[in-house]
Amino acid sequence: MKKPHNLTDPLQFYLDSDLNEIISEKSQNHFLQKDPQKKLEEKKSVSTQSFVKPIFSTSDAISTLAALAKKSVPTNHDEKFLSLDEIVAQAKKAAQAAKDLPSLRKAVENFDGCNLKKMATNTVFCDGNPTSKVMVIGEAPGNHEDLQGIPFCGDSGKVLDDMFRAIHMTRAENFYITNVIFWRPPGNRRPTDEELAICRPFVERHIQLLNPEVLVLVGATSMAAILGLRDPIGTVRGKFMDYAPKFLSRKIKTFTIFHPSYLMRQASKKKVAWQDMLALEEFLETKR
Repeated sequence: MKKPHNLTDPLQFYLDSDLNEIISEKSQNHFLQKDPQKKLEEKKSVSTQSFVKPIFSTSDAISTLAALAKKSVPTNHDEKFLSLDEIVAQAKKAAQAAKDLPSLRKAVENFDGCNLKKMATNTVFCDGNPTSKVMVIGEAPGNHEDLQGIPFCGDSGKVLDDMFRAIHMTRAENFYITNVIFWRPPGNRRPTDEELAICRPFVERHIQLLNPEVLVLVGATSMAAILGLRDPIGTVRGKFMDYAPKFLSRKIKTFTIFHPSYLMRQASKKKVAWQDMLALEEFLETKR
């Protein structure tokens, strides 16, 4: 049976060989004769010293790592932490400075006030035809969208494209698409109210610059963010509602539909979703 390793064996070897300098921060003068009694005391001190203190508690380990991290990162007492109101004010200023869609995209890409950006791979701004009068607004990027920087390009995007294709519309020609959040929330969780508030000035400016005839709101989060409604989506979907915020000089019709990811989980709702798309088609026919 193999003998267990003893941590003090190599340390004892260094002491016996007068190699103290290796394990000491103080340089050693090897030309001086050492007092035998003092040398013996040093050996005893080293043999009883604990060089590694084990941590058996997870909470203790986390506390230790946090303390080490705090020591290793220099603190800047001049650093200013902004409140939510101040961050939103910065977003409003940046959004209003944008005079067209390309400059708004640049403003969103350069904006660092939303913590979601720090964890995202790409800023997901828009896709589709920027001259269209139909603006589709979803919730937030998912994994595929984050990797490619394009809204609704994953499985739910394919379903959404099929829904519009059923009424003879494509994003390349007939509609423009974006989200109320421009960066992927971790784990595809729902955006927080704070994150929605920070992105809202850019979303409102987006609507203002595109100036569509109708907003198609995809899912409950988009509906709540744009219309400020907390009603169940089942009571709002399929209805045309007037949208007249202060930043617009005229009313815009909004139309809420189920999110494709919901339809993928609830196949029984596809019939209702199909009826909604037919209602949207009929509305758009009257605008041509």
